[in-house]
Amino acid sequence: MVVSVQANSQSEANAEKSRQILQADAYAGDKRDLKMQLTEALQSSLEIHTLLGLFLERVSTVVRLDGIAYINEDANIRASIAKQATHSCGYRLITNEDNLGEIIFKRGRKFTEKELSILETLLAPLIHPLRNALRYHAAVRAAFVDPMTGLGNSQHMRDNLEREINLAKRHNQPLAILMIEVDSLGKNASHALLKQSRLALTDLAQRIVALSRRTDAIYHYESGLFLAILSNTDRTGAHVIAKRISQSAHDLVLMDDDQAMQKLTLSVGMAVMTGTDSGSSLLDRASKALGGARKRGGNLIHS
Repeated sequence: MVVSVQANSQSEANAEKSRQILQADAYAGDKRDLKMQLTEALQSSLEIHTLLGLFLERVSTVVRLDGIAYINEDANIRASIAKQATHSCGYRLITNEDNLGEIIFKRGRKFTEKELSILETLLAPLIHPLRNALRYHAAVRAAFVDPMTGLGNSQHMRDNLEREINLAKRHNQPLAILMIEVDSLGKNASHALLKQSRLALTDLAQRIVALSRRTDAIYHYESGLFLAILSNTDRTGAHVIAKRISQSAHDLVLMDDDQAMQKLTLSVGMAVMTGTDSGSSLLDRASKALGGARKRGGNLIHS
């Protein structure tokens, strides 16, 4: 079942019915109204997963639940705290201001009408904390995501690279990075090339992600420059991935100031982690390798 829940959309009769159900069945002897408890508890976090956990914990005291899930396609969020369940009920959280996504309650047996009425009533305290959490999520994402390509930015890359290096050393696994540059978009690129490069770079970013493994992390490091962190990858494996990425750009073209077609080519600098590497030293070696590829004319892989 999917129901749209709008702010102040319950009829007075339904609201009164829900209030009577809650007072008669759920809160006998309880001095504090559960909606107030929810409101207070949900103000304690801006993390969506934490909000779901708090909401599930409180609501389960009056309606037995096995799990809860939250989906927001616009924000690309899917969060779940759930066991296997054969029954579910879902509510679209639509207010007069915005669409906050959908929340789904799960359990092993059917929900009664009375329980559904209680759940609908208890959704109200979730609206404002969830909206705040979505705004926080968007702000955090904006701080770490390149708006043009949708990839992580340089700050996100540096933080993650240090973490990946520590993990690789701890588990005695190889690690490699690729510094990938579009040859025609260097510092002296023409205005026409820079202007149209947005579409080309977005397309290229999607191709790099598609050709990488799920365990790899791809970042837009600078304009026309990407970086790939290849976990559990030795020199041979890194070269295979680098070649695949380089070849993916061969059918992309740019137009220069004279309207001449210019094929897009990539130079790739490769560096494989040693036992003494830090993030800075590994990046430095990849940068030097990329410089070597440029000196040799570009459109090649160098390490």
